[in-house]
Amino acid sequence: QDFESLCKKLWGEIWNCPEIKKNGRAGQNQNGVDVYGIPEGEMGYYGIQCKGKDEYTDKQFSEDEILKEIENAKKFIPPLKKFYFATNAVKDVKIEAFVRQKNIDHKQKGLFEIHLFSWEDIVDLIDENRQTHDWYIKSQNFKTNKNAVLTFHDNSQEINATVKFVQKVTEYKQKIVFANPLYNQFAFPNFNNINPLFDNSVNNSYYEFYFRIHNIGNDPIEEFKIFFKLEAEFQNLVRVRNWSGIVPPSNPIPYDTFLNDDKRGGKISPRKTILVSEDTMSFNDLRIKPMHHASSVNILWRLTSKDYKTEGVLKMNFTPEIIREYETILVEDPFQVKVVEGEIGDYITRPK
Repeated sequence: QDFESLCKKLWGEIWNCPEIKKNGRAGQNQNGVDVYGIPEGEMGYYGIQCKGKDEYTDKQFSEDEILKEIENAKKFIPPLKKFYFATNAVKDVKIEAFVRQKNIDHKQKGLFEIHLFSWEDIVDLIDENRQTHDWYIKSQNFKTNKNAVLTFHDNSQEINATVKFVQKVTEYKQKIVFANPLYNQFAFPNFNNINPLFDNSVNNSYYEFYFRIHNIGNDPIEEFKIFFKLEAEFQNLVRVRNWSGIVPPSNPIPYDTFLNDDKRGGKISPRKTILVSEDTMSFNDLRIKPMHHASSVNILWRLTSKDYKTEGVLKMNFTPEIIREYETILVEDPFQVKVVEGEIGDYITRPK
């Protein structure tokens, strides 16, 4: 209902149509049209189908849904001249292309035009129409006093980190051959192949980080989720805690973290469904391996909840520290004496 009221106010200003109206009442068959009116200078009706998508579950339009609503709009009396889809779902290239094609098909058949306005488009229109802008801002401030911000673990929105990598350097030195063959056999024992019994190694080329959500408003935030996307170059993104044992952990993590298939973002779903005013909640199960050179990674985040949403950007700046490990190989041929620098790889250590 709130979204329909916003669309009625916005397109009433765009069309300069004080007679714009909502169609019927709740529960009645509206023939695909929620708001209608005759724009100034036009002779036929324009109709709007308002689709309030649940961003909490990240739902989007489907082609079948669009086709169904178009068929319903054909039953509107009198016939429409233009038909608009208005939705608070985010823009989708595939769906926009589908609507454009249906618009061309309809125009060729002499039927009403079809247009789609997603939330980003509607925000632009709100900014361009002052009366609706002022009404919307005043309405939002009156209805809620919710405000939240996402930070890193140190409560900052930008962090600087140093990550270690290793580069193996092999020195080929000329071997000194002793006259006594016993020295050649026993003087230089090789300990390089000794392996530990247990692998408790630590990969220092990953940087562990975590988010912290702060409720800085006066009202509680209920049933919220956090979506995040990493931009710029990096090598890998993984979860820290991937439990795969038989017995579950005694202290289960109070949230679920899901990474997208491309490992460039994901979603965090807390099991605690409410965050009261001035409270915080942390999520610490992500590790990133940056590039071997100095780099920065932007994290675009979006919080959606039962009746509130917000978004922002965090930034991580990485400085690599390249540790050189030297190995000496003795060769008898003096022409084989050289220094070879290997590729840069992960710096792995084992606790003492």
